[in-house]
Amino acid sequence: MLFPELRSAVKGFFSGFDSEPVSLGRELKAAGGVSFDAVNAGWYARNGYPGIYSIMSGGFPAWSGEPVSTETALNHSVVWACNRIISESVGFIPAVFMQEKNGAKREATEHPMYSALKNAPNDETTAQSFTETETGHCVLQGNAFAHIIRRSGTGTAIELRGIQPQLVFPDREKSEQKRLIYVIKQIGQADKTYTVQPGKPHDILHLRGLGWDGIRGYSVITMARQSIGTAIAMERNVARFYANGGRIPYLLEMAQKFKTDADFDKFRADWEKTYSEPHRAPILENGTTYKQIGLNAHDAQLVESRQYTIPEICRWFSVSPHLVGDLSRATFSNIEQLALEFVQRTLMAWLTRWEQELWRCVLTPEEKAAGYFFKHNVNALLRGDFQSRMTGYATMLQNGVSSINEVRNLEDQNPIESGDDHYIQLNLRDVTQPAQTARVKVGGNQQEAAAA
Repeated sequence: MLFPELRSAVKGFFSGFDSEPVSLGRELKAAGGVSFDAVNAGWYARNGYPGIYSIMSGGFPAWSGEPVSTETALNHSVVWACNRIISESVGFIPAVFMQEKNGAKREATEHPMYSALKNAPNDETTAQSFTETETGHCVLQGNAFAHIIRRSGTGTAIELRGIQPQLVFPDREKSEQKRLIYVIKQIGQADKTYTVQPGKPHDILHLRGLGWDGIRGYSVITMARQSIGTAIAMERNVARFYANGGRIPYLLEMAQKFKTDADFDKFRADWEKTYSEPHRAPILENGTTYKQIGLNAHDAQLVESRQYTIPEICRWFSVSPHLVGDLSRATFSNIEQLALEFVQRTLMAWLTRWEQELWRCVLTPEEKAAGYFFKHNVNALLRGDFQSRMTGYATMLQNGVSSINEVRNLEDQNPIESGDDHYIQLNLRDVTQPAQTARVKVGGNQQEAAAA
């Protein structure tokens, strides 16, 4: 058989829309109760049938009757916007490769990973594109993977190459060691297995979202299937409403029965032909009554229902509705606080994931011991606000936190001579210390006076 289990999948797909939510484990349950193992479903992905794989791994109908997969979910504007705002925000915040040694921190510019994360992780993509793509995989599907290319001999990471998440299956060894392994399905080639060995460099960078077993993260698309499916059903209903010229469901009540089935079929065909043209008014013959049997857009609360789906989907992604274009609850007094909350509650979680997974997977044990680490510069979020940047820089300079050259470097300006000194204002003193005294002349005589 060319497509194993396809017959059962189609049977389960069309057996009804009263399906249960997808299981949280590796086993995925279809609408008709037919179960598929994720590894078996991967047969379609590695043999060039990603669409079938998408259906088998999350594209089953929701309670609304709409099949929900990554592709269908991204057709909804709110899902797309939530994924875009998180992925692009993480992508444009630079991940700086640094080293801490003897209490001092510096940028490790000599390491290949410094340029890889700042400019391009490989010859085919930029750092921005790579980071936002991998983040998008993790936001939607719960996992993102990249192959770590290392220098022979030293094991130093020099490149990162993304892998489609549907081709990678994390698991544990069947042996007593139960080590973490990554099985990569390759089209037209034998599967590759990479084992995570303690004390040795890793081959796979694995960015995982919220999960259960510590091996893989949940797919938000799968978990939010009912909410997204309802939103898609609403969009479809709206589209059909306008496609039918804004007409609501109705029936025609006849005073007399049709004599033959041919008369009935002819009347139906003539009526539908005329009624299908929105601006052409049909003429009701004697004894024919037009009756409305559905709700109009106002009675069905069409606008209110669609408005409700925005915060409902945003809740799954921990994104404030104003970031996806819904300003119904945003005001001038709270919009700044909402933006700050997005950084603190949403972005910081993703940035921390990146920093810790890069440290865990990319660095060799020797590099970890040498104090190398990754840190995102969140100050890039203020790059569009000149006044906030200048106020922050002034505070840093006046309190000796940064030097003039350090501030100029943040603005991509060249250093100046004697700009590495730090300054602090001297108009404050410790209240527990006695006041300093100074000799001053009072009326021609020298006296001791407390210095302010």
